[in-house]
Amino acid sequence: MNPVKPRSASLPAPDTQDRRPYFEIANLEIPILLEGLPKGLDVLDVACGSGVHGAELKRIHQHRVTGVDISEESIRKASTRLGAAYVGDITRPQDYPFASAPGFDVILFSDILEHVYDPAAVLRSHLELLKPGGRVVISLPNIAIWNVRLELLFGRFRYQDTGTLDRTHIRFFDRSSFRELLTSCGLEVERSRITPGILRPFVNLIKRVYGRSSDPAPQVDSSSIMDSKPYQMYCRLFYPVERLLCQLRPT
Repeated sequence: MNPVKPRSASLPAPDTQDRRPYFEIANLEIPILLEGLPKGLDVLDVACGSGVHGAELKRIHQHRVTGVDISEESIRKASTRLGAAYVGDITRPQDYPFASAPGFDVILFSDILEHVYDPAAVLRSHLELLKPGGRVVISLPNIAIWNVRLELLFGRFRYQDTGTLDRTHIRFFDRSSFRELLTSCGLEVERSRITPGILRPFVNLIKRVYGRSSDPAPQVDSSSIMDSKPYQMYCRLFYPVERLLCQLRPT
C-alpha cells in the first residue's frame, strides 16, 4: 500500500446471482499514511463500496470525502457516511458528474485495481482529477502472501469467496510488480506501509459466522465485523504484533 505522487479498461459487471453477504473491514494503515498532511483535504474514494474507508478518513482527519462506485446499493449506504457519493463507472472518470471540478488533494484506490482488466489505464485516467502536488493512495493484495504460496507448493490455485484469491480478482501483484505498475503510470513511491497478512487468511471463517442465516440473502451490516468485540480485541492485542512480524519480511 503506497501513497504516491505524479511524476481502455473494462470493469466486469456484478454477478446478480451472487447473494453472498459482503463485509468491508477498514484498512488500518490508510489513515496512517495520510498523517502529516493538512486536515480537511478533498479526497476521492474510487470504488468506495459502502464508504467504510472514507468514513474513517472523515473521522480521523476531517477530510471531505467524495465516493464513486458502480453499485447503486453501495452508494445508497456510502451517501450516509461520506460528504457525497455517486454511481459511476471507474473506467470512465471523464463521465463523473464532478469531472469538471477543481480536483482532489488525494485519490484513494483501496483494493480495487485488482478488479479491472487494465489497472494502469484506470490509474492514469484518474490522475487528471488530481490537484497539482496531490497524492494517490493505493492498497493492493499481495499474491505472494503465505497461504497462497503454501497452496501453490501443493499444486493448488483455487479462487475463493473472499481474500487474495477472491473470484472477482482479475489482476494479481506482488511487491515488485506493484511498483512497476506505479512507474509505468509516472508515479513514484513517497511512503509505504504493510497491511499484515499472517492472520488475515482466517477472516473467511469469521465471515462465515457473520453471514450465517436462514435467509438466502442475509442482510448483515458490512461493518458488523469491525464493530464486534473479537475484531476490536484483535486490533488492540494482535494487530501490532502481526504487523511487526510482517515488517521483517515485507514480501
